[in-house]
Amino acid sequence: MRIDSGVINFQKLHYFCVMVEEGGIHKAARRLGLSQPPLSVALRELESDLGCQLVFRSGHNWVVTDAGQRLYEEGRSILAQTSSLEANIRHAGQQIGGEVKCGFSTSCISMFREVLPVVAAKYSGLTCQAIFTDSGHLAGNVRRRQIDFAVLYLPVDNHEFEITPLRPQRLVALFSNLLPAPAPGEMPLEEICSYPLLIPQRRDGRGIYSIFAQAVQKLDITPRILCRSQSTYILRDMLRHIPAVAILPECEASDSTPVHMESRAVRELANPITPAIITLKKTFLPQAAVRIISILQEYFA
Repeated sequence: MRIDSGVINFQKLHYFCVMVEEGGIHKAARRLGLSQPPLSVALRELESDLGCQLVFRSGHNWVVTDAGQRLYEEGRSILAQTSSLEANIRHAGQQIGGEVKCGFSTSCISMFREVLPVVAAKYSGLTCQAIFTDSGHLAGNVRRRQIDFAVLYLPVDNHEFEITPLRPQRLVALFSNLLPAPAPGEMPLEEICSYPLLIPQRRDGRGIYSIFAQAVQKLDITPRILCRSQSTYILRDMLRHIPAVAILPECEASDSTPVHMESRAVRELANPITPAIITLKKTFLPQAAVRIISILQEYFA
């Protein structure tokens, strides 16, 4: 017997299987918590739809026909599969897993490092495929849908992106442990510029280097810039080997390291810079990506 969902609905099939198992309508109604008439109607409609008798009924006698037995056996199997499918779909909806493609500016590595253990603890089936590169590259990756979202420092062209700002970060001067410890408290930029400097610079020229360049231009001083790089991580690591000072976002300067380094606020760089999460407008985000974005907002809002 081929059961066509256009002829038999699952509720009628369920009622029939319970009637067969209980040996009659009365007991089936009690098990289902229903009155008897809906079950009688369901049985008549099934027989009418299928064009055959499913049960011989004579007084209190109840005998399932061969067609009825066939319907019961195949129907029970279908109902079990349906129940299993429903449970599996619900479980899949509740479970967050799969792979999330995300990108972080090299000035935001500490953010990724902080949230990754939280993601691992909450979602054991989830994998982050993370790239770390320049903000311009990341914006292009999001635009081409190569990653679900990116975390970078503003500015970024916003006509294509949904932008979620995170907690602003002040720029600080991080001193190599090979230098004498600086005096406590905020320092003037002119004094900072007396040291060899390591400065982050984006490909498009915007961001930290642009802010620094404008500040020294106002003071009419010429800094000794030893190195410019897209990677704050590399600049920070270089301080372990070179007696220099790096200008970094506060979160990157306070990042854990085996070697302690002193950081100082810089008077002329008091205006904070703003990290943000960017996603492509009008684009579906996987639920796993939404959860990671939520964690980032929770920790860095």
